Amino acid sequence: MAATRRYQQRNVSHSQFDNNTIINQGNIQGNVHYHLPHQPARSEVVRIIPYPRNEDMIHRPDPIERLDKLLPQTSGFYSAALWGLGGSGKTQIALDYAYRRCDNDSECCVFWVHADNEATFISDYKTIAKKLGVDERLDGSDLLDAVRSNIEAQPQWVIIFDNADDLGLFGVGRTGGRENETLRKYIPRASQGTILWTSRDAHIAGTLVGSRRGIEVRSMTADEATSLLARVRDEESTFKEVGVDALLDELQCLPLAISQAGAYIRRMSMTIEEYLSLLRQGNTRWDVLKISDFDQHRRPEVSNSVLETWRSSIERIRAESKMSYRILHVVAYVDGQDIPHELMAAAASRVSDKDSAGQATDLEVQQAIMRLNEFSFLSLRRKEDGERSYEMYKLVQEAVRYGLWVRGRINTALGEKAGRESGLELGEAYYSNIALRIVDELFPVWEGKPWTRCEQYIAHAIRVGDWAEVNGNDIKTSRLLRRVSSFLYDQGRWREKEPVDERAWGLWREALGEKHPDTISSIASLATMYYEQGRYDEAEVLHKTALDLCRHVLGDDHPDTTQSVIYLASTQESLQQTRSLIRPFSILAIKQVRDSEERKPHRRSLGEIIGLKVGFRKWRSHKRRGSD
Repeated sequence: MAATRRYQQRNVSHSQFDNNTIINQGNIQGNVHYHLPHQPARSEVVRIIPYPRNEDMIHRPDPIERLDKLLPQTSGFYSAALWGLGGSGKTQIALDYAYRRCDNDSECCVFWVHADNEATFISDYKTIAKKLGVDERLDGSDLLDAVRSNIEAQPQWVIIFDNADDLGLFGVGRTGGRENETLRKYIPRASQGTILWTSRDAHIAGTLVGSRRGIEVRSMTADEATSLLARVRDEESTFKEVGVDALLDELQCLPLAISQAGAYIRRMSMTIEEYLSLLRQGNTRWDVLKISDFDQHRRPEVSNSVLETWRSSIERIRAESKMSYRILHVVAYVDGQDIPHELMAAAASRVSDKDSAGQATDLEVQQAIMRLNEFSFLSLRRKEDGERSYEMYKLVQEAVRYGLWVRGRINTALGEKAGRESGLELGEAYYSNIALRIVDELFPVWEGKPWTRCEQYIAHAIRVGDWAEVNGNDIKTSRLLRRVSSFLYDQGRWREKEPVDERAWGLWREALGEKHPDTISSIASLATMYYEQGRYDEAEVLHKTALDLCRHVLGDDHPDTTQSVIYLASTQESLQQTRSLIRPFSILAIKQVRDSEERKPHRRSLGEIIGLKVGFRKWRSHKRRGSD
């Protein structure tokens, strides 16, 4: 009996069974699965890097040197993550690290996995399996597990998981035992080896790697950005060329934007100033920024367009948090610098999904802002008084607005009803109008002269004034700009006041017509700005226009007509033309004006008004407060 058992055992052990062969043994309940042990790792060095070495790579000491410290080329297990805004150069730094490891260690295996989604992850693991000689008949979890085991068996190895933006694929945020259902269990774990992640999500630090093993990749320094532009253009004169600083400021020193701009400038044989001119023209800016040229160091199926590179991140935000998504789209219409936390909270309340349950809680607002910060859409800044404010890349704001514009065109093509059913009804007009309403409420009215608060919101008030044609709210925008103009007048900031007054005049004229009192008032405001700068000729032209309109619309006896006479008189006095003014208007014998001190109706002759220069500045200040 014992001999039989020994014979049977010998027979089984010497049979040519394959892995996962099913053995039927008499009356044993169920099947016995026979698993062959994993094949020993191949002795040859395997390297799978999907991109060639980047010969235009610019050395960036800060992230590269920090990475080398976290991932030294010594025995042991190390992991780190490069995280930051899309287009900041994370993949290129990882690629540079991979090739430097190859150069410095001839026995080190290097693997590259696109971790965008489950499909790309599995596809790259299959490629690795072939190179490592893993049984081709394996599939599914068996294949992935075998690849992990084979990598772990290598004496020295590096694996790079690129674009791991969806951390949920690797168990982050999963609860209730669902972690085992993720790809995380197929990540190599051993006493030696190196893992490098790249991600747009800062939350990768503290989850997939230690909290101190994450490296934020930010914009390039000015010197690094200039060097990259010169190298991509293949033009050393870039360092001295006119307009280079302005261009880098426009592109915010983002490597992707610089590379695309440099390639376009080279192909079109244009100067930096010519390219900058295209960027500054509203009708060509998006055409230039959305260009997506082939890049052998990036996946061909992924757009290299500056305007589209963040689309996947925006959609991920939308899937995770509607509040974060909508806050992002509101602040895309304010100024990108020094965004007060108060404004962010107001945006969260306006777009909260909790309409039936009341306002969003402060914790919900903080969490929504946190996700935007983790995706590098926002940067937190602490002021000296401890208050929080935020910054947002101008190009990110533009990409958000571009996305809404594209969605609006899709909505138009689908039709209004189909657009609502697709959830596309919240477009440019909606979000720009929300931004306008919020800033209008936060920017102070004139009473009390709260200059500090005015200063805090003045840039945002001016910025939301750019979108009146988008949201169709010309009058509300014009009234806000009038308050901005009044603040700038009292501060004596004439150069800043000029574009504000010009914009307000255009909006009033478009909304109410040339002859409306508010339009006439905006002309007088612009003329006053010219006067205060000593530009008397320009001031005279506008004051004459305002006076003619006042006489025609309001009549000779209206106080606003008298006010226009006073303004024109003061201007022409500066031009030494006062006498020529008195003769044509001598028929205006008596006028009603408000006494600048007592605020009571007062009767004076026109000559007396001009001769005494009745309360020009005080009268105007008094009139302005009354109009608001």
